[in-house]
Amino acid sequence: MGHHDKTAITMGVAAALALALAFTWRPVPAQEKLELQKALPLDGPDFIQPSGLAMAGNSLLMVSAAQDESIFEIQVGADKAVYKETVKIKRPKETEGQKLGWRGIASDGRGDLFLAGGPACRIMHVTSGGKAEWLGPSLLEAGVEKGLFAGENSGVEGLVRMGEGKFLVAASRDPRGLLQLDLTGGKTAVRPFLLDKSHIPLGPGRRQPDFTDLSVDKGQAWALESAADAVCRLDWKGQEYSEGEYFTFGHVTNDVKYRYLGLKMGLARGLAMDANSIYVVLDNKGVSRQIDPSDKRALLLVFKRPR
Repeated sequence: MGHHDKTAITMGVAAALALALAFTWRPVPAQEKLELQKALPLDGPDFIQPSGLAMAGNSLLMVSAAQDESIFEIQVGADKAVYKETVKIKRPKETEGQKLGWRGIASDGRGDLFLAGGPACRIMHVTSGGKAEWLGPSLLEAGVEKGLFAGENSGVEGLVRMGEGKFLVAASRDPRGLLQLDLTGGKTAVRPFLLDKSHIPLGPGRRQPDFTDLSVDKGQAWALESAADAVCRLDWKGQEYSEGEYFTFGHVTNDVKYRYLGLKMGLARGLAMDANSIYVVLDNKGVSRQIDPSDKRALLLVFKRPR
């Protein structure tokens, strides 16, 4: 074997090793299809446009982008889910005449609730009796400086409470991202993060990753990604967020039994979880079910929580 042959073999082995390392040095997050337990129509008194879910103790709460004065509780039954108003919001005087457009809800576990106001890009604190006031500043300026909220339909879309005076808020799309709000220590700090890339495959015909709600369990934040029909763990490492393991439900939302006429975009708008289940609510925008044109109710999907 000549010198040039040995050199070529050595270079080939090195290239192969480098290629192998390139594909193996980063861990690939696990992916799993969620197991559907129930797909329940939402029954209630008004047209509902679901936009956020949260667990408050054992209660499943919901807000609507179309209902500024109400927080709803969902009673999950065997064949349907019934929602009714549980808190009547006494909005601040300075918001009279304004569209609040709730896009997320969180609980402190003691009766107080926190709502993400879409147009204002701000958090509203609501007591158990319904008294409401803004909490902290608008997140718009800090988000814009990072490049968030650039699209026509982009805004805040979901929030979780990460501790006393600490919140994580999602920016929906164009581009998507996260914002930490820290109100502790007598000061206010807003820290935005850009997460415009995703390793999770998008659904058919969908072009950009998004966040449509957040949930938290034992201090761990999770994101609902409507464009990917997925629930994804948000990992905090090295002062940055990244996507961790994720669970998909596109096999359900793309099933003709659960589709809506003409709607191809991701419809998942609310996320909550407890010890046994993951709850995802779909916003059908008042459109009829494909299998029953007379049924225009939104759907609550209840999945078995993976172990």
